[in-house]
Amino acid sequence: MAALRIIRLEDAAALRDIRLEMLRLHSEAFAADLETEQAMTVADFAARAAGSMTFGGYVDESLAGMVVFVRPQRSKIGHTGMLAAMYVRAAYRGSGLADALIEAVIDHAIGEAEQIELAVNAENARAIALYQRHGFVPFGRKPRSIHVGCKYYDEILMMRPLAPHITR
Repeated sequence: MAALRIIRLEDAAALRDIRLEMLRLHSEAFAADLETEQAMTVADFAARAAGSMTFGGYVDESLAGMVVFVRPQRSKIGHTGMLAAMYVRAAYRGSGLADALIEAVIDHAIGEAEQIELAVNAENARAIALYQRHGFVPFGRKPRSIHVGCKYYDEILMMRPLAPHITR
């Protein structure tokens, strides 16, 4: 089974590798672009790791999956959190690692945020089902959200309430 932990500064090279892999293989699923991230150094990724709450799933000390939790700095939206950059390497899909990463974000967010939001490619039925299993519900659709090559991709906007006074 995978070991989960916050990605640390010494994980920067592994973070860079997995980010470049996810953007190379699934550019339609992420707002970040491969060319920009390829130009970033390991030191840039170390700074990114230091400034975020990035959870890593490790199998035999190798980074097999990741997810980022972001809290906005603006007070009017500070009650929300964002689940982003969710990725599990192909060899570990179906192993429960994605579920564990999402649960790590939810557990971390409880007490910090009243709800978690995310955006997922509307064509990614497997990811949508994964998020729904963890209590995320769709609340909107962002047409033509991602543009890759000659194609546009819509995103489904989803949220999961954490505070008891928020209803689904």
